Amino acid sequence: MTVKLYGVIMKRIILAIIVLVSLILNIQTTFALDYSRISTNTKIVAALNCLNTINRRDVIAILYGHNSTKKPIRVMFRDLAVYGCSDCEALTVKTKNNGLVIYINSEHKGATPECIACLIAHESQHHTFTNSRQEELRAWISETQAWNEFVKRNKALASLNEPLAKRENYIAKIKAKNGVMGVQKIIASNPVYAGLN
Repeated sequence: MTVKLYGVIMKRIILAIIVLVSLILNIQTTFALDYSRISTNTKIVAALNCLNTINRRDVIAILYGHNSTKKPIRVMFRDLAVYGCSDCEALTVKTKNNGLVIYINSEHKGATPECIACLIAHESQHHTFTNSRQEELRAWISETQAWNEFVKRNKALASLNEPLAKRENYIAKIKAKNGVMGVQKIIASNPVYAGLN
């Protein structure tokens, strides 16, 4: 009888361990990662945490250095008029040491972190600098996927009355209605991308 009881207890312990390990592996916890190599700006760090909450670890990995430069990509707010790009929401620039930096137009400092996160998701795709419509399409799709996931989790975001939210809603609506072809048309009609192959 003690052997049977011992066997039952061992089976329950093993089952409990399996269940516990399974739960630990499946729980998606949001935790503050050290983003100091990417940005120290609290708004940008909040946006990076937002990307983490929707499992956009692909974007985070690119920013940490899994990109064409093998270096972390810095993200910061900047007055893009300095670069003659005051109409741009964000841009990716090569640095003197062959690294990359993502500049988000400083006019968006007050935007919600989710909107900033979408711009970061977009700009992270420019790490290859192929300067093609295909690269731009990849960037816009990455941005839209992030926005759709944020809105799925918090429908109130779609009702925000801020420029970036309006941009995200517009792109998401075009993609939902016309698919990737709709996004390609936006890119093709934008004079900023006229010189892209």
